[in-house]
Amino acid sequence: MAYWYIINDMIVPGSTYWNIGFAGAKGEIENDKEALATLDRLCENIYWLASKIS
Repeated sequence: MAYWYIINDMIVPGSTYWNIGFAGAKGEIENDKEALATLDRLCENIYWLASKIS
């Protein structure tokens, strides 16, 4: 999917590594501190990018 974005001249913000979290049951993701930290960094990068292109 990232390839499609890049060949269409889109800017793809990144994070620490994979921007995804997995959970077996509803609410279980709240216990995955690493996934939450990764998603926090992604959100910060999206915010930074949006402020630069707006």
